Amino acid sequence: MRFISSFLLFSCCFLTPYCLLAQGNYQSPGNTNPIIPGYFADPTIKKFGDTYYIYATTDGNGGGLGPSQVWTSKDFVNWTMQDMNWPTTHNYWAPDVAFNNGKYYLYYCQPTVEVYGASSDTPVGPWTPLFADGKAVVPNYLVPKVITLDGQTFKDDDGKYYMTWGTWGIYPGFGCGVGLLNADMRSFSKTAQIPNTLAKDFFEGSFLFKRKGIYYLMYSSGFCENETYRVQYAMSKTGPMEGFTYGKNNPILATSADGTVHGPGHNSVLQIGDDYYIIYHRHNNPHSGGGYNRQVCADKLVFDTEGNIEKVIPTHTGVGFLSKNTNPYPNLAYVKKVTASSYYSADYKPEFAVDDNNGTLWKPKDNSAKAAWLQVDLGKLTPVKRVLTQFEYATWYYQYLIEYSADGKLWKVFSDKRNNHWHGSPAVDEGDVKARYIKLTITNTEYPGLYKAVWNLKVFGDGPAHVVPPNLHQQIAEKYTQKGLLINLDAANLQAGTAVKGWKNTGTLGGTFKTNGKAPVADFIAGKKALIFTGRESLASSFNVPLSLAGNNSYTVSFWAYAPQLKDDNPLLAWSNDNDQLTAATFGYGTNRDFGAAQHSGFADIPYTHSAQLAGKWHHVAVTFDGTFEKVYVDGTLNNQENKMLFVRRAANFVLGSDNDGQSHFSGAIASLQVYDRQLAEPAIKALYTNVKPSRIAIYLDAAKLSYGKLQSWANEGDAGGSLKANTEPIVQDVAGRISVKFPEKTSLTLSEPLALKGNYSIVASIFNAKSTAGKWHLIIKTYNGNTTTEFIDGIPSSNIDAINMTGNAIEGLSGAIAGLSVYKYLLSNEEIKTLNKVWQDNLHLPVDSALYFKQSPKAVTPSMVRMEAADYAKSSNNSLQYNFTRLVNNTPVKQSGWVDEPYYIDYGLSADQQYSYVFKVRDNAGNVTGDSKAVNASTASSLFTVYADDFNGTTWDGFIGRGDKQSAQHTIVKTDTLTLESDNTYWDGSQPYGPFIYKNVSGNFVAEVEVSNVSGLAEKKVAGNNDAGLMVRLANNLGDSTHTEQLLQNSVFPAWNVGNMFTNFAYGDRRQTNIQTAWNYNKYLQIQREGNWFYIRTSSDNINWVNLPGSPALRMDLDKKAVQVGLYQCTYGPKGGFASFADFRLIQGK
Repeated sequence: MRFISSFLLFSCCFLTPYCLLAQGNYQSPGNTNPIIPGYFADPTIKKFGDTYYIYATTDGNGGGLGPSQVWTSKDFVNWTMQDMNWPTTHNYWAPDVAFNNGKYYLYYCQPTVEVYGASSDTPVGPWTPLFADGKAVVPNYLVPKVITLDGQTFKDDDGKYYMTWGTWGIYPGFGCGVGLLNADMRSFSKTAQIPNTLAKDFFEGSFLFKRKGIYYLMYSSGFCENETYRVQYAMSKTGPMEGFTYGKNNPILATSADGTVHGPGHNSVLQIGDDYYIIYHRHNNPHSGGGYNRQVCADKLVFDTEGNIEKVIPTHTGVGFLSKNTNPYPNLAYVKKVTASSYYSADYKPEFAVDDNNGTLWKPKDNSAKAAWLQVDLGKLTPVKRVLTQFEYATWYYQYLIEYSADGKLWKVFSDKRNNHWHGSPAVDEGDVKARYIKLTITNTEYPGLYKAVWNLKVFGDGPAHVVPPNLHQQIAEKYTQKGLLINLDAANLQAGTAVKGWKNTGTLGGTFKTNGKAPVADFIAGKKALIFTGRESLASSFNVPLSLAGNNSYTVSFWAYAPQLKDDNPLLAWSNDNDQLTAATFGYGTNRDFGAAQHSGFADIPYTHSAQLAGKWHHVAVTFDGTFEKVYVDGTLNNQENKMLFVRRAANFVLGSDNDGQSHFSGAIASLQVYDRQLAEPAIKALYTNVKPSRIAIYLDAAKLSYGKLQSWANEGDAGGSLKANTEPIVQDVAGRISVKFPEKTSLTLSEPLALKGNYSIVASIFNAKSTAGKWHLIIKTYNGNTTTEFIDGIPSSNIDAINMTGNAIEGLSGAIAGLSVYKYLLSNEEIKTLNKVWQDNLHLPVDSALYFKQSPKAVTPSMVRMEAADYAKSSNNSLQYNFTRLVNNTPVKQSGWVDEPYYIDYGLSADQQYSYVFKVRDNAGNVTGDSKAVNASTASSLFTVYADDFNGTTWDGFIGRGDKQSAQHTIVKTDTLTLESDNTYWDGSQPYGPFIYKNVSGNFVAEVEVSNVSGLAEKKVAGNNDAGLMVRLANNLGDSTHTEQLLQNSVFPAWNVGNMFTNFAYGDRRQTNIQTAWNYNKYLQIQREGNWFYIRTSSDNINWVNLPGSPALRMDLDKKAVQVGLYQCTYGPKGGFASFADFRLIQGK
């Protein structure tokens, strides 16, 4: 039916399908394939009495999300959809109905890989669950090595009922499940497996039927999302549970050569007398993104004289009427002249609404809130009594107005449904008029952003009243308007050097983006003024997210961004509150190969192409969506595009600088950002890129961005670019409480790029010179108006300031210390000078107004690691603070941490049995800096630790999970100081059986380290299944005990899906995973450190310097004061076997 993924079961099974041209043109008027209008999949066809019933997955809505429905017809051409009362679950997949002992039984499945059942006195309900407690009829793995999904019933000649089921049956030893149902239709008297060695390439969608003493097991192979999906069969003359052999002519139904029959599969079979018909789904034309807009079709099933099924010739013409036509009246609109308000493309022309073809659709140009209309010329004045409209989505209502006219000018109302809340198909409107023209105006849709599209508009002048079934599922949609430019943020309006707690929105929504925590700082970087995010800050809007950005509505997100280095997950803006399939709206500036540009959760995520080229330069990015295509533009040029439909669930507010739940943050700079609730066309995108006001600052220098020591060159953050070099050897150091560049007398700085200052300009510098500025920091401003120079000191006019003059592209006359310097390409006004001086004065202060001290003194946690923590001064500061830790040996600095955001630090790469000293200092975002703290000593004496080091030949370990009822390990091999764990079909996600785990029971703090020396596929750099292995910390529980859930943390290597190093944080069913997309370039050294209830998950490439994985450290209060199992594990998350080899395990605890 569809793939089941809990991160695990992904594999490929590609057999070359046969290809035939589909019979006919899919756009031909009068085609009866597809047989029903809309997106439905996994069809089960039944005939009860004189009525045909189609039970199918409700498709095209983001994942088979229901509601439950059934289609009925007396003639197999004229179909009506109606709601059913059950199920009401989130998903509604692959339903089937059986009739036995006077009752009807409905079965369906969910992605939990279980089949559920209910019964009723009618084929359409109301349904009552077979188990009052909602228990599944077929739980997962009821039959060993059969993953439960897609249950289908079969009645044999003796009246006994069987059920077949299964998905992902392609793995060795797997296959299709089959069971003999008891009379209660909810339990089995026996079960069996039909192995995939007989039902070759079995994947899902089984269907069992019998003809002339032969049992046929039909099933689908390949992937339902693409062209590999196909129908195959096996046959048995023994019985429905055994004796099957792979059928001839396989695959019997596959993608056609022209692609218009695409991904056909998951079929059922209808018998009418001696004729058999295959009912199946295939992808819509043109194919929508993701492969989940499927339509139901029917074709003839033909057998040879030996009972083999011939290859099916898929058609667009279909099979037509199978019973007497119940609506034998001419459709007056059929292929008549039609006009429309607009149409999306040649694939969605207005003519397609009057062609009686369920495979063609009229779709207007956009999905805006404005009305869309369709007008049909019937050719002459004629009686009109009925209008049937088949809207694109039968399970959502449309609001509309139908008018009629004799001349196309004067219009009268035929039916006013502008307040309609009924959904279904067809929509029936009746009257008794004479008309030549019929006009349908669609004013609104239930689902936001839905296109006002129509499969067929049919007009009749005769015939009985049409039965309109009542709705069981109703929802009244909110109405909304589109406002255009919703958000407009521009850093040009911010004052450089200030912490920005509120960023005013000048878009139509008004309001402000505000921060509740530390504020980002406005500054110049690489030539633009921007708001700087360090991966810790975020701002939330004071206004709500409008409905015009929910559902499938159009949008444009435009921004200028800069990042010296791009992170994998780098979310810049979010407005959704859900991570269900296709419901998210997070826009980023990252390298992730799936969602670097936009995250929607699932296949609709979209990356940048060549994302690595984005780093180190300013780029303009625009992400647009028109309800059909999402496009990514970089610097005005199309970078990527995908076809999709979205189901965005809006959050209360917009979030800038992180995703909505704050799990990931943006690192980089934003110069401007706009959000529109409409798609901007490509010319408008190019205009946003090209029509940018240049910066008015040519040179912008900030000493706080430099590393301590000799200054080789000073990068210019102004728009002149380049860098400046001195004619002396200036030094970056702390001077009188500020990070500064100290210049010898008469130093000049020369810009590497030409600097053409035409006319007026200004110089602003923060200077300390014991001689000329009285031993204090001062703000010097010099303005040049032609030949007139005006000078200011601390905002007060002055004279005879000899320092700092411009000659060509050189700044001359530098001496003393300079914390910052800017050159403006215009004459600063008196008001601007006052503002600059006030900002400078406000920023001139000590970052910390108390003596520095270590909150946790430096202490060795292993003989090679010393941990320390400064007091968290940031909590009491209005500014963003950073910390610089220094290692001293004999009072001489030998290593610095560099400026870090957090007050804690670990010094790696130390030697055992040594004495070290540490100091730290603090700075703020304005470049103010403290002196060093008092030095504190730390010892790495070996006597302070208990070290469990194992070459895997000793007795370090306390236990081993790997064999037993709930466990599965193929091999545990110890050889030449290496441990190899190997298994297949094993899990550590709460499922069973568990993978191998060798562990030691540990209380208190510890550090565990290991080298992952080899994993499956490493030698070939080829992924071997979903092999996962590494370090694990686990709270002991009884294996398989349903009253307990897994509580664990894992630091592992998982090469599949480009993951590489991965952190799994799992507690009480909430399993969160983060990774760094390193694939085969993963760090092979793994470490887990426990410090109270904090767990640090780190990796290293050299076993010396360690880095935290995303999500580390993790706070685990559920493990408070509890002993844990610490050790090595391996599992495969699927049948594909795998292994991992480990070396040099160490577990270290302080005494």
